[in-house]
Amino acid sequence: MKTRTLLTATMLVLVPAALIAATDTTPNATPQARHGRGEHGIFQRFDTNQDGVVTKDEAQAAASAQIDKVFAELDTNHDGQITQDEVTAAREARRAEMEAKFEARFKQADTNGDSMLSKEEVQAGMPMLARGFDRLDTNKDGQLTLDEIKAGRQAMARHMRGPRGWRGGHGQGDSNSGAAAGDVQNAPATQL
Repeated sequence: MKTRTLLTATMLVLVPAALIAATDTTPNATPQARHGRGEHGIFQRFDTNQDGVVTKDEAQAAASAQIDKVFAELDTNHDGQITQDEVTAAREARRAEMEAKFEARFKQADTNGDSMLSKEEVQAGMPMLARGFDRLDTNKDGQLTLDEIKAGRQAMARHMRGPRGWRGGHGQGDSNSGAAAGDVQNAPATQL
C-alpha cells in the first residue's frame, strides 16, 4: 500500500509537470495549432479524445495507467505487492541491460577490433563520449578502454553524490542502494 501511494504521489507530480512542459506558450496559438506539433509527444498520449486539451480525468487516467504498468513490471511474482527485493531485482536487471547495450555500442564503435577506442573511433561511433575523451583517457595513451569509461562513470557518480549525499538530496551519503546511484553509475557513458 505504501509503495502504491508513493507511485501515485510521484505520478501526480510528474504528470502535471509533463503537461506543462508539453504546452506551447506561443501567444495566440489555437488549440488546433498547438495540437499539430509534437504528434508523438506526451501531450498527445494524454489527450485521449484528441481535442487539443487534457482534462483532469485524462491526466488521472494516464497516471493510473502508468502506475499500473510500473507496478506490473515490479511485481514479478504477481501477488499484488511490491517488495524491496523486487525493486532491487528490477534495478539490477535494468543496470545489466544498460551495461550490455553500452558494451555493444562500444564494440560497434571499435572498428579495428582492438578492444580500445581511439579518439577518431569515439568521434565517429560515440560522439557524445568524445567530449570527455581526454578526461576519461586516464593513462593518456590516446585510447579508451571499457575500464577507463567505467571508472569515469564511477567518478561522476561520486561527484554527483558529493560530501552530503546526492545533490539536492537529503544526506543519503555514499550509499549505492538508491536507484539514483545505480542510474548515474550505469548511465550510458555518452552522458559523461
